[in-house]
Order: sequence, then structure tokens, then C-alpha cells
Amino acid sequence: MKHTRKCLTTAFMILICLFAFTGCGQKKVTAYQSYVKNLLDVNYKGDYTNYVKQNKGNETDALALYQDCLSNLANQLITHYNLNTNQSVEVNQTFTTVAAAIYNDARYEVSESYKENGDYYVDVTIYPLAILDQSYDEIIAYIEAFNKDVDDGVYNDVKKEEYDKKFANGIASILSSHAEKPQYKDPVVIKALINDDGEYYSISSDSLKEIDQTMVATETADATEADTSEE
Repeated sequence: MKHTRKCLTTAFMILICLFAFTGCGQKKVTAYQSYVKNLLDVNYKGDYTNYVKQNKGNETDALALYQDCLSNLANQLITHYNLNTNQSVEVNQTFTTVAAAIYNDARYEVSESYKENGDYYVDVTIYPLAILDQSYDEIIAYIEAFNKDVDDGVYNDVKKEEYDKKFANGIASILSSHAEKPQYKDPVVIKALINDDGEYYSISSDSLKEIDQTMVATETADATEADTSEE
């Protein structure tokens, strides 16, 4: 299997810039901390309560950002499991639901901010979700069994759309089952830069990208000899 590496979409990057907000009257040491925590809650849990209340955020923009994050992970999972040729609206929706289940258990902590060489930072401690390793053996077994059924002619009379959907749904089902009992890798600390021009501030796009890449751990199982796509 290919290792999953998530990257921010263009829409995601644009929305980051919109999340800068006025910080008058707030202590920077806690204001930056709350801002980053609230932003991550929006991104990965779809929880915009504090973002709207404390950061005067827009609920519509927050929901759009959350959906963008889910879509990003869904597309990465589809690519990771070589389902691109099977991709359809229904498959996309299925894996978006899977992405929401995975991110629902995202674990992270944000420190108070500190100043270093004239810049402000917060330390974001992430406990990477181990969903890919968790589900690896079961998914490999599923693919091998599916391919055997193909060889045995089980799907000879099945339309390609149904065949593709069944294969993709099987993988999605396994991922969903493991998302119900999440496991985590060792914590990773990311030093996140806060851009502040004196009037507005926001987390740097590079820092948010690094956080996003760390949230779901890459697969460490040895899959070099396994066929991870249906025949």
C-alpha cells in the first residue's frame, strides 16, 4: 500500500487566512492557545462552538472548513487503497463518513504561547491516529478473499458499478469498525508559529499543514509484497 500523506487543499488554505481575528484586550499567552485549540476543534471534530463564541468566527465558514478536511482525508484514503478507478459520488460519501468517524477521536493538546526570537509559538501535542496500522491485517485479508472470489467467478454476472461499490464498501466498513476503538502512536509535538501583525493573528499555513500531516499516522506495516487492489 502507498503511505498516506495528507496535504491542504486550496480551499483549505484560503480559509486559514480568513480565520485571523482581532485580539484586543486578550492576553497573548492564552489568546493564541485558545485560538489554535478552537481552530483544530473545527477542523477535526466539526465543533465550532468556541470558535464562534470566543473568536467571533462564522459558523458557515467553520462548517465549510470541516467538510473540506473530511473530503481531504476521504480522498487520501481512496487513493491509499487504490480505489480511484472505483470512485463515485457514493464512494466519496461513504469515505467522507469514514473520515468523520476517524477524526472524531482525534487527540491533541495546545500549550500556552511563548515568545522566541521575536515570534510567538504554541506547542501542539498530537497523538497520531493509528487507524491504518490497526486495520492493515484485516484489510489485506479482505482483499485477498475478494480477489479469490473474482478468480472463482463469483462476480462474473455483476455489473462493474456494483462490483466496485462492494469492494470499496468492504474496506470502508473495516475502517469504520476500527475507528470505534481508536489506537494512537506516540505523541508528536509540533511547534506552531503564530503570525501577528499587531492587529490580526493566525496560525501559519505551514504549521497547520504539519499538524494535518501528523493527525493520522502513516502506515508502518510491511505491505511491499501484498496486492492491495482488486483484480
